[in-house]
Amino acid sequence: MALAVTADAVRTLHRMHRQLEDLRSRLAAGPRAIDARSRNADTITARLGVLQEEIRKARLVADQKQLQLRSMETRIKDCEAKRNAAKTNREYQLLGEQMAADDEAKKVLEDEILEALERVDGLKATQPPIEAELAAAKVSLEDMKVKVQAERGGLDTEVARIAADLERAEQELPTESRESYRRMVRSKGADAMAQLDGESCGGCCQQLPPNAVAELSQGRVVPCRSCGRMVYASRSD
Repeated sequence: MALAVTADAVRTLHRMHRQLEDLRSRLAAGPRAIDARSRNADTITARLGVLQEEIRKARLVADQKQLQLRSMETRIKDCEAKRNAAKTNREYQLLGEQMAADDEAKKVLEDEILEALERVDGLKATQPPIEAELAAAKVSLEDMKVKVQAERGGLDTEVARIAADLERAEQELPTESRESYRRMVRSKGADAMAQLDGESCGGCCQQLPPNAVAELSQGRVVPCRSCGRMVYASRSD
């Protein structure tokens, strides 16, 4: 059964709804793009923070070992002074053995210090690329903010214009069809309407009955029995 509205009217309404849907999608895409770039910058900042903490800990290990080395060197000097002042061969021998043991421990500690400093240098070498990545991410974020802000005014204006045109077009619908149309639009948005595709509904792709196709060919609008969309035929020209 055909609806009390013309195909031209529904075609125009459908076009406006799709335009509004596209514009609103573009408006929503801007904040999403900003949010994505912001999260990316936050992720890189977190990576940089983790690296800086690793550098701090590695430097602390190196500093602690260097303190141990200085303490050991002081102990070796003290031991040498005591050995030089030793009054017995036994005391001299014991102090010499202690110095030899400390000297071996010192060599091990010096190797550990070298490894610790190399680790600090290795970690620090990875910092500039991350800092550069973060700087680029921040520039990208600011660029996107500027772009979104520049586009927002025009999009808002276009949305307001088309929404006003749509409201006027809706007022021209027959009273008996207007509420049904609005109910479907509230439920499905621009998908409340579909263009005929061959002999099928352009929304759900279900084939329409022959009598419905015949009515559509006469410029009428029929509801799809499968999905409920308002189906209209394309212009003959």
